[in-house]
Amino acid sequence: MDKLAPAVVADLAKLLTGRQRELLRRLAADACDELAAGIPIIGSEAAAAKRLAALMPSVIGWEPGARRLRIHSAEAAVLLHAAFSGNQAAGAAPDPVTEIRALQDRGDHQGALALYRRQGGVYFIHYHGNDACLDVLKHFPNELAETDETLILSRAMHALKSGNVTHARFLMVRRYGDDMLSLDAVIRARAIYSLPVRAFRFVMAIYEDYVVSNDLRERLFDMLAEFPIDDHLHRGGFYNAMLSVSYQRQELDIAEDIAKRAHYHYSQADAHLLVFYIELHSVVILLRRGLLGQAEISLRGARASLERVSFDTPTDRRLLHLLEAVVGFEKGEPDALVRFITEEFDKFAYGEIWPTVVELALVYCSQVLSRQVGLGAAISFLDRWRVQEWRSRRFNLAITMREVDILQSANRWQSAADKLMTVQSRINLTWVESAEEALTRLVDPIEIELAMAWLRHLIQHVPRRPMLRDQVEALLRNENIGERERGRLQLWAAYLARMHRDVTRARWLFSNLLEDIARIGIVTHLLRDTALFDTLLDDKRIAGHALASTERRSVMRKLQGLMARAEPARTPLTHQELRVLRLAAEGGTNKFVARQLRLSEVTVKFHLTNIYRKMGCRKRAEAISSARALGWIG
Repeated sequence: MDKLAPAVVADLAKLLTGRQRELLRRLAADACDELAAGIPIIGSEAAAAKRLAALMPSVIGWEPGARRLRIHSAEAAVLLHAAFSGNQAAGAAPDPVTEIRALQDRGDHQGALALYRRQGGVYFIHYHGNDACLDVLKHFPNELAETDETLILSRAMHALKSGNVTHARFLMVRRYGDDMLSLDAVIRARAIYSLPVRAFRFVMAIYEDYVVSNDLRERLFDMLAEFPIDDHLHRGGFYNAMLSVSYQRQELDIAEDIAKRAHYHYSQADAHLLVFYIELHSVVILLRRGLLGQAEISLRGARASLERVSFDTPTDRRLLHLLEAVVGFEKGEPDALVRFITEEFDKFAYGEIWPTVVELALVYCSQVLSRQVGLGAAISFLDRWRVQEWRSRRFNLAITMREVDILQSANRWQSAADKLMTVQSRINLTWVESAEEALTRLVDPIEIELAMAWLRHLIQHVPRRPMLRDQVEALLRNENIGERERGRLQLWAAYLARMHRDVTRARWLFSNLLEDIARIGIVTHLLRDTALFDTLLDDKRIAGHALASTERRSVMRKLQGLMARAEPARTPLTHQELRVLRLAAEGGTNKFVARQLRLSEVTVKFHLTNIYRKMGCRKRAEAISSARALGWIG
């Protein structure tokens, strides 16, 4: 055999991880004697074996049932044997996990701990995987594992990475006391808790959806100064946690800057899995900002970073699949997201997860379920998230707002209003009805979302209310409004302008909206208001001008591919008659309907009479039943 081929194989083998090289060496040593049998794989070697077979599919096969690794052909066995004989692969570094386990087996636990710290310590799991980390941790003696700071924090990190936030909290409280329940208490107690303990407590806050005050954020940045300049791993960990804080506050410019810092430090530390997480967060931020093209670039970066991870990590692959499906949905292809919910979501929900990613899942998955499957499926999906062990008040409120959103989109307006009234906030219907200039000063993302939900309610029920146009325009002037919210408000403003016979203004707003969508690429946030789109498109004075350009027509084709035509195209009832019928279908009396729509009871009775006549019905129950069968109401 040519001597060059084994040398090339030996050099390429050095690109593998230490554990993968060790498996390949064992395979090469045994294969010539017993090709068919292969080598047995034990314990945490399985992930490395599976990854090795995936990297070399034409040479190696992995049999998970038998837990054996095999070489496919005698020719490959001879080549590998030659590559690993003598000193061909002498330059390959030993596998740290194997070395640590060997030290533990010899009883040299201090030596094993020293090597464990050099291999990342608390972040060992991000370099070698959950299985290898657990294998190493469980072989340290209990006395050492329950007293050594690095091992205590590592066990808590393993719990977080396994999706068990409460167990991580339990481990920290058992060792350090009840102060661990409060990030603020730990950060303030600099004299009591070491820098690693305080830093880990901050990282743990990512998983808890912890609300960080301005004062606490300043103290956290003071803590950053304690890390050495070249401690890239822990500086990256700090910025990673701070990224979640900024996203929670919807400070997206700051979040993007912090993400770049975290990416730099993790790259310097060769922490490919952690770089992957930052790329994923960047995708979430860019989708939130409505920048689809840039989100696709970050998604490719995330995929490349995950490919560089040396161990198998199915949980993170599911995260990647979710983001890929969401981007596909934004491009007009909902099937992948529906398939993800059906096939992978249960495993995703019970693995390692961050509230920032969950909120993205809540928005997109509930929306696609309500449109593709039905309202009941979407509500059931949201209810399942209320049992998450780390749920916070803010997270439960996010679920409620998603329920309100899909109920309104399904024309269940009274049910949505009932849910909104359960939210404890100053931003209630009374506040919104009288607010105008105050809408320009809203800062809190939840308060902005509540204001928009109530405005949407008013647009449905009293679209000709004189003050309503000014209120929507006021909220449009708010500098804290995101790109997606701005698009919806532009649509509302165009619709209200048309309702007030201001066709010029409606035409201008609608045209600008379509141009903005063409620029950013994001469209799914507008699917909630399909009836408003249809009203504008049905007015030739508006549609003719708005669809004059190729780009705007392309946007409308994309939108229409995702949404069905709304009621006006399929029912002889007027908008007001549909409003009356929907409220009646939700159990509203004539008096209740009159109050909700700001009408007299006589007018409500008049509308009901017209509804019965147009539908050929005699009674309310018959009309409601027929309307549901025809799909006019939810």
